[in-house]
Amino acid sequence: MEVARMVADVEEQYFDGSPADIEWAFHNNTLYLLQARPVTAHVPLFPEMITERGKEKRLYLDLMVMTQGFSDPLSTLGLDIWKNSLARMKPTMSTEGFDGLMFNIHGREYMNISNMLMMTGGTVMVNTALRTNDKSLDRAFASIDLKDYTPSYVPEGCKGIFGKSIKQLLLTVPNILRGMYYGKDSMQQYVKDTNALLEHCHSHRYPDDKAFVEVYDELTKTYEAVVPQVGGLISGLISKALLHRIFRNCEGTEDNLINLSMDLNGNPTSEMGHLMVRLASCPEIQETRTSDEFLKKLKEGSFSQEFTSIYSDYLKRFGCRGAREIDVATPRMSEKQDELFDTLKQIDVKNNQIINVRERRDKAYQELLSLAREIGKEKSFVHHASVMQGVLGYREHPKYMLVVVTDACRRHALQVAKGFVAKGRLENEDQIFSLTMDQISNAQKDEAIDLLSLVRANLKPVEDVRHVKNWPVLIDSRGKIIRGKREITEDEKNKEGLLIGDPISPGAGVVRGRAKVLMDPHEKPLEAGEILVARFTEPSWTPLFINAGGVIMEIGGPMQHGAIIAREYGIPCVSGIDNATKLVKDGDLLELDGSAGTVQIIRDDCHENVVSSGSK
Repeated sequence: MEVARMVADVEEQYFDGSPADIEWAFHNNTLYLLQARPVTAHVPLFPEMITERGKEKRLYLDLMVMTQGFSDPLSTLGLDIWKNSLARMKPTMSTEGFDGLMFNIHGREYMNISNMLMMTGGTVMVNTALRTNDKSLDRAFASIDLKDYTPSYVPEGCKGIFGKSIKQLLLTVPNILRGMYYGKDSMQQYVKDTNALLEHCHSHRYPDDKAFVEVYDELTKTYEAVVPQVGGLISGLISKALLHRIFRNCEGTEDNLINLSMDLNGNPTSEMGHLMVRLASCPEIQETRTSDEFLKKLKEGSFSQEFTSIYSDYLKRFGCRGAREIDVATPRMSEKQDELFDTLKQIDVKNNQIINVRERRDKAYQELLSLAREIGKEKSFVHHASVMQGVLGYREHPKYMLVVVTDACRRHALQVAKGFVAKGRLENEDQIFSLTMDQISNAQKDEAIDLLSLVRANLKPVEDVRHVKNWPVLIDSRGKIIRGKREITEDEKNKEGLLIGDPISPGAGVVRGRAKVLMDPHEKPLEAGEILVARFTEPSWTPLFINAGGVIMEIGGPMQHGAIIAREYGIPCVSGIDNATKLVKDGDLLELDGSAGTVQIIRDDCHENVVSSGSK
């Protein structure tokens, strides 16, 4: 206790409350401080999220890292659009601040787990929506006592949320029932309405003087009206669960059940991959050597009408996508067509994951159908397989449509920014993304507003933590990073070069290939059959999955982008391997088992990188 008090005093007096390391000693029963230094490796929390020493602590979940697959902060405008859009759709994301369920702050998005525990049904939500779906997160939760993070009162932001959630769920019931009965056909109206919204966002240009917040409201109201229709995808989740129930007593069916959900109807990211392979196969891509040559011919109209039509369709549907695509500040693929060409050139059109994925899905279907006949469940299997394959692919579609809306907001923001720059109110157009929606709209009406001062004020807290590259998924309000430990057997400990993670996608079974370690999707080409090793992935990585023989990630559960696309393309994938991007080197020969969740680094004549046994 005496040492603990000394640490607290040192941190308070010499380091402004920041963590410190001390060296100390006792002599004649007296405690002496030998030296003290700041802890430079800790992750600094924003002051608004910190609790005082000795006060009730809060537990925060970084949703950017967990669900979106990137760690860098969103722009000011990007977070403003993202948080408002989610709050309109999800009651559990509608309250903010220390007594709310969310902390949307300085480019980051946290869920306040402590406050969620006090919400009616909150504990069930944490255990089912979070822990059950992500093994690494479950281990982290298991390493702490949640009672230590449970508030002694019901925070204001938790009140009434359960009722709002039930009301929202009831609105989707008709769509769920339609999905259970009609399957794929139940999504027809949703597809029609989202196609109309896509057409509007792609072709409509708002007047430059129209208030930014009005443009956002108009677009999101249309989006909000469409999204409830996709509630039918819950019927796909129900059918998926019932399929697992049908075969619960049948050994060896798990991989086939996963393969049955590959390349699902309605998944926009999967559809994007198919269209990219089609484009990459065209002579116009195959016979063009450089991006400069491609752009020149494109501008001249030298390509065939067939190719031009396919390419235009791709830009219309997927030109809005790109790295960190939920952030309005991020340039879109349509703005970087030279990079799009380079990506298409890297695709191996004769040997890639998309070519055989449907064949493998159909094979899984036939094997399960045969087994269903044997156990007298053929009719039930056929129905639920049809429902799942017909609607479950749409689970990524609402986010895709939000990206479409975000792209339209981006174009309007840049139009407004041109006017601000012309009048000397901004130094460059990109600075508009360092303003909130209200700040932009107010500035459109009032030319006296000092925009550059607002930009500097908005960026200051973000710049203070710019040095942090790997934000933890789970952290408490005193800055403690929560990580779980995986149990490793003696056999695993003694096996040289074995990395143990969580099975995410079985793919085609055990695969061997050379490693390609990437921190950025455009860092270097991924050749066909190479095993992609990354900290995490997001939609801009999709083209790499087309060539990948397997995928290894440090972070990401079954519902993160990388996991979903790995299953869609039938690629074996393992996640939850800490420091995989450091333990594995480019060119290492790997054996990846997507069903067991293991990666073996194999010693060979070309590479001699073998890590210590049982590394995580």
